[in-house]
Parts: sequence; C-alpha cells; structure tokens
Amino acid sequence: MGINKGIPIAGIVTSRQCPSCGHHEVGIIAHDGSFYPLKPGALIQFLDDGPAMPDFREVRQQSKESTREDEEERLRPWAPDIIKGHRILRLKYGVMVREDIDTGKIDGGIYRSAFLQKLHSLIEREINIPLAVILDRFFNTPHLASGRPEEIASAMWRELDEVRKPVELVNAWIENQGGDQVSSLLNPYSMDDIAGEPVSDDEFSKELDLLSLEQFLKLL
Repeated sequence: MGINKGIPIAGIVTSRQCPSCGHHEVGIIAHDGSFYPLKPGALIQFLDDGPAMPDFREVRQQSKESTREDEEERLRPWAPDIIKGHRILRLKYGVMVREDIDTGKIDGGIYRSAFLQKLHSLIEREINIPLAVILDRFFNTPHLASGRPEEIASAMWRELDEVRKPVELVNAWIENQGGDQVSSLLNPYSMDDIAGEPVSDDEFSKELDLLSLEQFLKLL
C-alpha cells in the first residue's frame, strides 16, 4: 500500500516481512492497522517535544470492541464439558457461540463455524508479528499469509491438517462421548490431568480474548 500524496499519515514506525515477496521492510502502521512502507524520497516528520503518540494498538482494539459490543453480548464460550477444567485444552478447543443456542444442541456444523470464526478473529487482531513470520515458524507456509483475515483463515483450513484436527476431534466426541474419542480429545493428557474445576463463563471468555494467534498455534 502506498502513501497518498498530500494526505498526512500518522503512525508508529515498525518492521515486517512483506506478505507478497517475503523481504524485510520498514514502514508505518497507522491507527486503522494499515501498513505504509517507507521508501526513498518519502517525506516524513518527527514530532519532537509534542504530545505523546497514542498507542494505536489500543485504539484499534477499543474501536473493535465498540463496534462489536452488541454482537459480543450475544455470545458465550463453549467447549466440551470434559475438558473445561483444563486451561490448555479450554484454549485449544474453546469457541464463542451464540447465546441463544442450546449447548446440548451444538453439533459439528455449529462448532466448525465457531472454530473458523475463532481463527479469523485471532488473525485479524494479530498486529505484533507479521502473519507470514508466524506461519513460516509453525508450518513453513508463509505464502498463506496473503489476503484478508477471512481469506487467510480459509487457506489455513484448506491446507493445514493441524488446523482441522481440533474440529475433527470435537465432532467425533459430539457423536460418541466415550472411549477412543475421549482419549484422542485429551491427548497428550489423561483423565487425572484434567481433574480441575471449570472456570466461569466470564473467566473463560477473558481467556479466549487474551489468546494470541501464536499461542493458539502452539497448542495445535
């Protein structure tokens, strides 16, 4: 994305790996999350002794929270009952579902949609590390970092078995909540490992809200 002539851009200087070609580039990240590369001949201005620049990451997050407030009020966290007492498994399998959905009627289709939305949200709010770097670190697939967050989530779903696996395991558990399905869902943990007390929905929601894309991919 280029800087439009005559239009001032305020932001924070940062660096990233170009999602198109992979080269390292320095630029400015604006308040809306847009990245503007700095190129020779670009006119820049330093604000010395002026007011402190806002933390655009915080501003952007507050904006998202404001625009999604009504939607978030209608959502609640969900995970298979058997793993709700184990934090790592809660973060791995936990999703947000509509509040009006009977938890006893959550099926494979509902869970798959919620899981994809979770992945989409994690990608959308990741601004600290370039997505290409994260995907190269875990899967050697930096090329999947191209496009909008929903396009990246879809590409990850299509091409990465590790991303689809949690949904497959939960769907198998929904169909038959016992035997091999339970062991596969808990792996690498045992029933003794997950004997903790479940947290409240509020605490569960906070855990999911604080989860980063990198932390989530480590769980896979």
